[in-house]
Amino acid sequence: MFTIDKKEYDEKKLEGKAKVAFNNVQVLLNEKNDLMHRLEKNKILSEHYSEVLKKNLPNGEDKK
Repeated sequence: MFTIDKKEYDEKKLEGKAKVAFNNVQVLLNEKNDLMHRLEKNKILSEHYSEVLKKNLPNGEDKK
């Protein structure tokens, strides 16, 4: 079941273009979720390595 405009539909009853469109929406939503996960992972790792870099700078060069 899925909802569009506050109305529920059974995806098993879709045919033709509606079925293709539904599948494409599912693929796109999965790709979006994957990208959001990868972006969050990138943010966390960037912050981590920035901290590692700051802690390992030679003396006197960590502040400007």
